[in-house]
Amino acid sequence: MSFKTIKLSFSALVVLMVTSVLFFSCDKEPVGPTGPDPLGPGDYMSFAEFRALYPGSGEFLIPTGTKRIRGVVISNNTNEASGSYRLQDESGSGIYLYTVIGSPVYPLGTVLDINATGGGKLLLYNGDLELMSVPQANVLQVSGAITATPRTATIAEIITNKNIWASSLVKISNVTSITQASSNSTGVTYNVTDATGTLSMFVRTVSGITVNTSGTSVTGYVSIYNTTTQIGIRTAADIQ
Repeated sequence: MSFKTIKLSFSALVVLMVTSVLFFSCDKEPVGPTGPDPLGPGDYMSFAEFRALYPGSGEFLIPTGTKRIRGVVISNNTNEASGSYRLQDESGSGIYLYTVIGSPVYPLGTVLDINATGGGKLLLYNGDLELMSVPQANVLQVSGAITATPRTATIAEIITNKNIWASSLVKISNVTSITQASSNSTGVTYNVTDATGTLSMFVRTVSGITVNTSGTSVTGYVSIYNTTTQIGIRTAADIQ
């Protein structure tokens, strides 16, 4: 065999190898995640938008196709009625979630991804906008964190904006007094006062929260009971 023939055979072999690599490479599945892309903040409806769905009275069934919502639990489940949670999202707005019987307990700081369609309803419960009847399978605990920053406000401002700020965090910086107003078998109601007005604060006995009546700053979430505007605290550290 001549040198020229060997050279041509070697060249043909190289071409064959390159062709084979290209063929098999093109035939492979793409490398990477095979599931749907994870959702980002823009893929959710904000709580402010979600609250705006409510027509103002009655029970409102969440329409099919409504975007999911996501927020962080800002309430202590031991200082709320069983199955009741307050959540806040990146928009600074909040929602009052009442879970179905048999749902897990969601601790303070848990991030929840909620698909409210398939039975979820909005209604005014004792004057507070509540989301209820969401199927348990549609409420998912997800990883990550959402920062819920309290808005600093006077008591008069909180009362004026109660329907907008309900179930979101506020901080009252210049409290002039915290006094016990009444008590029952469930807990104690306090009056929190600053120069502009007074808020009610109910602390459940089972929460184990000790109220520092000498405090001059209170952080908590806004709630509504009929015509009364309230503030709910999570721990004793909410009173400074």
